Amino acid sequence: MILPNIFEMRFLCVLIMVAQVHVNGKNLSQDTWYTREVKRQAKAAEISSFMKQNVDPCQDFYKFSCGNYDRINSASNHNVLHTGIFETLTEAYDRKILKMLNTPTDEHDTAEDLQVKHFYESCLEIKNILPNYPEKLRSLISEFGTMPVLEGDSWQEDDFDWVETAARMAHSYGISSLMGLDVSKDIANNSINRIYLGEQNFPLESRSMYIDNETQIYRTKYQGIIKSYLETFLGVENALAQRTAKDLINFEVDLARGLVDESDGLDMKNLTELISIAEMNKRYAPTLDISRLVSITLDEEVTDDIYEFNAPYLRNLVEVLKRTPSRTVANYMYFRLVFEFSVVPANSPEKQKKDCLTIVKKIFAKNLDNMFYRRYNNDKSSAEIESIWRQLKATFRESLRSSPLLDWIERPIRNLAIAKLEAMTLQVSNYVDHNFTAEFEGLNLQSTDYVENLRQIYLLAARKNRHKLHQPVEPLEAGAQLSYTPANILVENTIKVPVSLLQPFYIWADVYPFAIRFGSLASLIGHELIHGFDDAGRGFDSHGNAYDWWDERSSNSFQDRRKCFTRQYGNYAYDGIQLKKSIAQSENIADNGGVRLAYTAYRKWYDEQLGASGGALELEEERLPTLNYSGLQLFFISFAQTWCNDVHSSLKAMQVSTDQHMPGQIRVIGSLSNFDKFSEVFQCPKGSPMNPAEKCVLY
Repeated sequence: MILPNIFEMRFLCVLIMVAQVHVNGKNLSQDTWYTREVKRQAKAAEISSFMKQNVDPCQDFYKFSCGNYDRINSASNHNVLHTGIFETLTEAYDRKILKMLNTPTDEHDTAEDLQVKHFYESCLEIKNILPNYPEKLRSLISEFGTMPVLEGDSWQEDDFDWVETAARMAHSYGISSLMGLDVSKDIANNSINRIYLGEQNFPLESRSMYIDNETQIYRTKYQGIIKSYLETFLGVENALAQRTAKDLINFEVDLARGLVDESDGLDMKNLTELISIAEMNKRYAPTLDISRLVSITLDEEVTDDIYEFNAPYLRNLVEVLKRTPSRTVANYMYFRLVFEFSVVPANSPEKQKKDCLTIVKKIFAKNLDNMFYRRYNNDKSSAEIESIWRQLKATFRESLRSSPLLDWIERPIRNLAIAKLEAMTLQVSNYVDHNFTAEFEGLNLQSTDYVENLRQIYLLAARKNRHKLHQPVEPLEAGAQLSYTPANILVENTIKVPVSLLQPFYIWADVYPFAIRFGSLASLIGHELIHGFDDAGRGFDSHGNAYDWWDERSSNSFQDRRKCFTRQYGNYAYDGIQLKKSIAQSENIADNGGVRLAYTAYRKWYDEQLGASGGALELEEERLPTLNYSGLQLFFISFAQTWCNDVHSSLKAMQVSTDQHMPGQIRVIGSLSNFDKFSEVFQCPKGSPMNPAEKCVLY
């Protein structure tokens, strides 16, 4: 067994035990009493090390369960932005991926794997093309026109047509500038593809990152990056680069004012409207020529209706373009182009490997997950996830059928919810059935020229996006996100579980008590299951189509109960920062419902085992050595430790401002203080912080 390298000297005794087992000729991969005991001892030591057991669990269960975590896994000391179980899992995953990428070839490699490795190698060799980098980027710009900051007074404003330039960039490389066009599943009929036209992708991602005072530091850093790229990759003189960078960041902030405030709780149905291109032209003419933008981008005249996404963004775009000099607009669009092709060499080989891994994960996430699965697949872990999924579905099905807790939902609606649950599937994102050969057709990636490799990748991706309009629908892609965390794909009614979760000993192992598996893994999967019935999820039917299947009384009851969560979580503070009162409560609803669902499933299993053992007071296998906690208590400790984390002080304001997920300690305190079964297990008196009089409950 390999322990994560973040653990302290307190594990020395466990490591000594491991060494002794090897000395005695016992192999830890064998299923013997020795190996099982070593693994259980190690898990007990880890759990104990994170806890502050002198804290009253009824006062602050996060501090009780995770009070030492930030000292052991300090973000500052480890020189990272945040630490936590997902970061630990990702680090372990990344180590294995880097080992694969740095092995020139092995018996597992497919032709597509080798192309991914070639791309990675070209990234490692980025310093070799530095002398030619400006020339390569200027050549890219010349495909679409000229960039004012490079041309000076000779730049001709009359020759610049932003609609045509944006459309040609999108056509060639799929790069959205000012407006974004994508072809994806129709949210109302996911058996066909539709065009979605609306906001561009923003490097800082959310409105609050561009608008809030608390996030000014990130805008300042971003402005510095723009200036550095202009100087380094395009050879712009320092003072001019400084002025241009300021103009570009101000312009981008102006554009971002049209983005959605995520705290408003708007979902895809609120943000999209199916409309004809002719009608969109009427709305935004003459500034936005939607018809020309679409036809150039897709290389065809589109007659079907399209989805307008986030109309306030487009209205804002019209006004911003009216008051912005064309030079600034052109500089911005061309900078967005070269930004996609630029990478700053690291100052050490090891840092370069990590930076290149990040880029490869962004572009080839599916390939890496598949490569990982083929080399490190653990049948026990896949079976464990499938078993937990079946138990969670059965438990929620029973709750929908008969639990008084859900009496606020009318019986016909509960029946529809059961139908949606029955249709819901769970998949491990291993891509074993994906046709990578067809996906890579036309690619010829080499180990030498990073920019040319990117050109090929973007050209192919843009071509595939154009052709999707007339192709059968494919599973929705969420890139590297599906390699990091479980996700509910609402338009498919499917939960995707990342292959990184298959790694044993981090949050699950067959020798651990079921309490730990249910408290961590089952709670995570339960969280995603509940997403199918939260603010956004309840607006999709059993087939994954956007459809309002709720009656008025049940819908009103949902809204009333959601208000309780808005009040509760809006009253919390994180490191002295008051949290926003948000209408959007999807993540908090899923946290609360997920832990309730996982505990109910675990308690059913637990009681069955008690009955089978003749009513014994304790299940010894549900305890861990050196920890004086029952299986029921270990469930909640395991749940809490899933959210143990430490965040760098510079990141906390941004986390509060931008993340729809609560900080880890709030996720624990909020969901467990609403759960009466938690208070029973830890005997928390009524009125204590973890057992308040008012509790928010939906599922």
